[in-house]
Amino acid sequence: MKRVYTFFAEDVLFSLSFVIAMISFAFGKFSFGSIDFKVIFCLLGLMLFVKNLEKLGILTYLADKMIDFSATTRSLIRNITILSFFSSMVLTNDVAILTLMPIYLTIIKKFSKMENKILGAVLLIIAANLGSSFFPFGNPQNLFLFSYYSLSTLSFFKWSIVLLLASTLILMFSFLFIKKRPLPPQHNFVPAINKKKLFFLSMVGSFILLGVFNVIPYYFVIPTAVVLLTIYDRDMLTQIDYKLLWTFIFFFIAVGNFAQVEVLSSFIKEQFTTSTRTFFGSIFVSQFISNVPAAILIAPFTEQSQALFWGLNVGGLGTIIASLANLIGFKLYKEYYPKQSNAFLLQFTAVNFVFLLCFILFFTFIV
Repeated sequence: MKRVYTFFAEDVLFSLSFVIAMISFAFGKFSFGSIDFKVIFCLLGLMLFVKNLEKLGILTYLADKMIDFSATTRSLIRNITILSFFSSMVLTNDVAILTLMPIYLTIIKKFSKMENKILGAVLLIIAANLGSSFFPFGNPQNLFLFSYYSLSTLSFFKWSIVLLLASTLILMFSFLFIKKRPLPPQHNFVPAINKKKLFFLSMVGSFILLGVFNVIPYYFVIPTAVVLLTIYDRDMLTQIDYKLLWTFIFFFIAVGNFAQVEVLSSFIKEQFTTSTRTFFGSIFVSQFISNVPAAILIAPFTEQSQALFWGLNVGGLGTIIASLANLIGFKLYKEYYPKQSNAFLLQFTAVNFVFLLCFILFFTFIV
């Protein structure tokens, strides 16, 4: 019983999705058609690829290089935030935070009197959430939307470039609020990257992207990539977050079952009939169940795909549960500074809602 309790208690969203899926069976009949297998397969392939890329130490290498150019506290936070922003485009927001947050926290421990430590961690998380919105594979909700609405690559980038430009401007402005204090010089040993392994992983990653972008059928690309990556390093299979995959499956099942309830379907459809209502509605829902489940819940009931895309990605800002990446960042910070968890939550919430307000004001004129 202890093992069962621990299994479900350590991942609240997974447990919640399981319970909701079980309840949904009382309202509708299960169908495999409710599950978007492309999303599941592509997520599996990308997670396996990212784990191998992370193990190779590319982000650590880039982070250490950037630290060499950081003369002040402002430049240090700016550099690690920018790295988080751009790396999350390819490596997903979760992985960017999982990799860069420990590096950032290790660095700032060397500077006991450094100011704006929490603000730097918060900006790193925000940057990862925003940067991951540029590509369909940068975060789970975009991968789902790209697949569910059968979006063309051109349409997706027309939407994401708007969000990218707004994110860049707001982030750059936020750096002005970081105090500029000199940092003592650091002499870090930067290990070399194995170029042969980097080339191999780059080829496999490009192959996976062909499946994501529908150039080659995903049901051929992903199994092939999984086999290649398993041969390359079979231990990586044990490090995949399979609970995330099952969380998606459970939400697919729940949405498919609940969609058969005519009263509920009609109610949700009425709430997301226009682009404005869809934009604000998806932000609101994300604050309580996070933007990934919100995407799965709302998408079947609205044709406002553009507004939903902007709303869900902006909706990752705000509360600590608005995005799964937020929880990951908080958990990591708490491990390093357990006495500062309350201070982190307060500052995280305040800064996130300021960012959220800025984006709402920006998109109000174009939604």
